[in-house]
Amino acid sequence: MTDTPSPANPVPASNDAHPTLTHERSLANKIAQGSDAGDILDQQLAMLGIQLVTQLNVLIKTSRIHGRTNAALDNPVESMMTLVKTLAADHPIVLRLQNDFLFMGDSHLKMSSQQMAVFASIIEALNKWKIGGISFTATAASKDFREFAYLFVSLDPEKHVLGDLQDAMKAAGIHGIELEEPRSLQLQHLSDATLTTGTAGENPHAPLNGQTDLKEKRKALAKCGYAKATAALGDLVKKTRGGGTVSFKQAKRAIQNIVELMIQDESTLLGLTNLRCHDQYTHNHSVNVSLLAMALGNRAGYPKVELADLGLSALFHDVGKCAISLDVLNKPGDFTQEEWAVMRSHPIEGVFTLVKARGINNIPARMAAASFEHHMNYDYSGYPKLKVPWTQSVGSRIITIADCYDAMTSSRVYRREPMSPANVLKFMCGKSGQSFDPVLLKLFVNCVGIVPIGSLVRLDSGPLAVVIKPAQDKINAERPLVKIITDETGTPVEDGDEVDLTAQDEAGN
Repeated sequence: MTDTPSPANPVPASNDAHPTLTHERSLANKIAQGSDAGDILDQQLAMLGIQLVTQLNVLIKTSRIHGRTNAALDNPVESMMTLVKTLAADHPIVLRLQNDFLFMGDSHLKMSSQQMAVFASIIEALNKWKIGGISFTATAASKDFREFAYLFVSLDPEKHVLGDLQDAMKAAGIHGIELEEPRSLQLQHLSDATLTTGTAGENPHAPLNGQTDLKEKRKALAKCGYAKATAALGDLVKKTRGGGTVSFKQAKRAIQNIVELMIQDESTLLGLTNLRCHDQYTHNHSVNVSLLAMALGNRAGYPKVELADLGLSALFHDVGKCAISLDVLNKPGDFTQEEWAVMRSHPIEGVFTLVKARGINNIPARMAAASFEHHMNYDYSGYPKLKVPWTQSVGSRIITIADCYDAMTSSRVYRREPMSPANVLKFMCGKSGQSFDPVLLKLFVNCVGIVPIGSLVRLDSGPLAVVIKPAQDKINAERPLVKIITDETGTPVEDGDEVDLTAQDEAGN
């Protein structure tokens, strides 16, 4: 017997997991629209859509290593065929890319933090070919999937256009798989007024539902920007460790998109810094530091261009760790004196890595300074130790604060239990004027809030809630905007209310 997928029991997304099919082929036609059963079906179809993306990613990656007749392709091809035969039983199923959102038909596929890397990989692959969508029909056979994956990875999108790939698919006799031109929606550049008037949306034929849809779009854009930055950093670290050619273009584009979102909706992006993946700590940490640094830079009055430079510098502040053995980086116990010396060399190694990657004349000064200075401390009590007078840059002081905050609120190989955000801020305030610039630290506390975003709180009335935005009123700094996640008895609440704790009743309570 197979467990029925649900939010508490999702379908596994591992590469070797076979899809769990949860409905018969004609069930959709038997369910009344708007019913509870219809909602369950939509949820299960979305889960299958996520599996479709996952298995397509496995198929493409496996094809890069093995030939189209290799047995290694058996499992991903079989999984793709099973999914497509179910989803496309009545009509072709289309996996569509629009402005870095993935859709199955008209349904937006919403990714979890664990699925970000997979989604980012597929989005990047489709963007390279300028593919707007892939249509699958139930007639697609094993040969079709194998030939399609082979052509997809063997032709170079830098030398060929989408039409060339389509012609090659036709010549290979591929049936049941078709590629679409992209549909462009300029979501990132629309004003709030434009978005709320219903002139654009995730479904190009559907009007927006005011501020709710605007908020959902910003969340989706923020998640996609986070995923792209993580993927870019992971790719750069891998190439740096392997001695390959390093390019910062992908990371730069990701940061530039995030800057636009940061200026419009700071709290949504800061909420993403609560994403934690222990196995991907280095990547998540650097992206989180970048987001926190840009938020602080925004509060400090940085213009857009300088904000992007700050974000890129923060993203690569720890690039020097690429020169350190993984055995040392991932050691669960205490470091020896020799290992501490190696760890403390990463700021200098970072500058060497950047010089090697970009050339000494092409390194942005801020990026080199961020790598070299982020452990110096405000009073120069940190490292590296210098024998000459030195003035630490403002950007590095910002990154020092962001770096410490995220590191201490994260679990590490040597510290499984992270500190609570409130306790971390208390600790950092005790180091004001020593480790941290006191003016910037005050701005940072205002930025993340006395009760920081992502904190779990219990309300006086009993329910549990999560902080989603700091209090705007400094007098009521301990009363943030929260989202209810349980009722008074502790029972989870789905899509609970957002409550402003500064709100008062008629009696002023």
